Amino acid sequence: MNSTVVPQWGPLPAAPSELSALQRHALTVGVVLTHGALAAAIVMFARETPSLPEPQAITVELVTQAPETVLTPPAPAKVEAPPPPVPQPPKPVVQPSRPTPTPPVLSSRQQATANDIVVPPVTEVRPQPVAPTPAAAPAPAAVAAPTAPAAEPPRAPAGPKVLPSSAVRYLVEPPLSYPRASRELGEQGVVRLKVLVDETGRPRDIEIARSSGYPRLDQAAVSAMRSARFQPHLEEGVARTVWVLAPLTFNLED
Repeated sequence: MNSTVVPQWGPLPAAPSELSALQRHALTVGVVLTHGALAAAIVMFARETPSLPEPQAITVELVTQAPETVLTPPAPAKVEAPPPPVPQPPKPVVQPSRPTPTPPVLSSRQQATANDIVVPPVTEVRPQPVAPTPAAAPAPAAVAAPTAPAAEPPRAPAGPKVLPSSAVRYLVEPPLSYPRASRELGEQGVVRLKVLVDETGRPRDIEIARSSGYPRLDQAAVSAMRSARFQPHLEEGVARTVWVLAPLTFNLED
């Protein structure tokens, strides 16, 4: 069994009450170096710190705005209107004075009396008989020239003939289509059309000669007749344009 040896601590040596000359010199040198280092650090910090610019004094002046002078435009000079011209009175036209003839002055010697005037004798003039002049022969009557017969006015070309419905000959019958609305409403009737058929058998013009009483059925009949083709009407072997009466019937039972 091992035993632990506990060291015995003795009393600490007493600190010397006085430092030697060497120690005091070393302590002085340490204090000086310490102060020198602090001074050097302060100088370096002062160099690194940027110097703040000195504040500049700001001068403020109060400027009073001079009052604006309003220039008043000069008043326009009054222009006096010239006085209206005074009409001058018309100058009188001076007509030249005609000289007044002065009556001749007869002297007392030249004055004749009534007894001195000699009247010539008056001779009677008898009218001489006038020989009768022969009457002029009457002029022969002018012979009237024969008048030419008046030209007859040109006759207007006769219009196309109107053929009855019995003369209708279809090459292509009109495709009659019953309007749906008319069928639902129970509309029915006969539409009589007047068709102008040209020389080729095509319907050129379509008119409603008699309505069925329902506009929808009338329009459907006209539309169907446009697609129809007729046999041309011949007169003396020449195709002619004619009017044809063509009835189209709308019956609900069909």
